[in-house]
Amino acid sequence: MILPPNPCSAFPTDELLFAGLKNSDDRAYACLYAQTFRSFAHYVQTNQGSMEHAQDAFQQGMAEFYVAVKSGRYQLSPSARLKSVLFEFCKRKWINELQSARHRHTQPLDVYVDRSDDDPTDALMTFSENVSKVNQLLQRMGENCQRVIDLFYIQGKPLVEIAHIMNYTPQTARTKRYECTEQLKKLFWGRGPLN
Repeated sequence: MILPPNPCSAFPTDELLFAGLKNSDDRAYACLYAQTFRSFAHYVQTNQGSMEHAQDAFQQGMAEFYVAVKSGRYQLSPSARLKSVLFEFCKRKWINELQSARHRHTQPLDVYVDRSDDDPTDALMTFSENVSKVNQLLQRMGENCQRVIDLFYIQGKPLVEIAHIMNYTPQTARTKRYECTEQLKKLFWGRGPLN
């Protein structure tokens, strides 16, 4: 599919853009990408990251935002622009990665960056393929990992609540979330077997 030079021309208002997102209109996602990515990349680059880090965090944030829109967890609010909401989803991913990297004493994301192509249009075009791939990989993971990832990333439940639901201690829930996320990343990038 070839995207128009100005993907936002079909969406002059946030209401129309939100309707496009709900209907999985590729042009709506292209518009949101065009409105948001440049400023988010600048944010990451001024906060200890590179363009590759920005692309990865943006992809993760966009995936989470997509799930929130499709599931109805996110509803359009007249007080918040969609590009600002997506920016916050992505910003949260980057901040979490920085905190996690400090905890692990490693550089963030370097192991998982796909350097094969830096074209942002290609990244956008493969977004729906990546969502499908993640769903398939989740089915291959253990039941506990599936549940933890669903509770934390899809349903947005805090770790304390996940610990209660899964009958874990809070530390075990945190560790399990980290391990399952790392396992999913390795599977996604083809860098490891299933545990």
